[in-house]
Amino acid sequence: MYWPYLLVLAGLLALFIVGQRKRRLQMAQETQRISEIGFGDEVMTTSGLYGTVVGRSDDGTVQLAIAPGVEVKWAIAALRDAKSLPDQYRKGLAEAHDDDAEPPNEGDSGP
Repeated sequence: MYWPYLLVLAGLLALFIVGQRKRRLQMAQETQRISEIGFGDEVMTTSGLYGTVVGRSDDGTVQLAIAPGVEVKWAIAALRDAKSLPDQYRKGLAEAHDDDAEPPNEGDSGP
């Protein structure tokens, strides 16, 4: 008489356990990804800004170089490493760094 209720309860309990396990696995992967981001890594922020890690603090932030002489502070949780990006984005990132190889001549006054 109570077996249908027990069956539903067992099903809900199984779904809860599977969900908790999946969440724990995702958190472990995120922690590992964040720990692998280091100095010199090319990254993309969650908002689409590309940069190179030039500093890392213990407070969960990093300094990103986004242009020659321009550094910005970001929360490390807002970063994606470039290795995890699709090829189309990594190509654009490499081209941007090739353009940075020759900074403009600021002392040139023009014609």
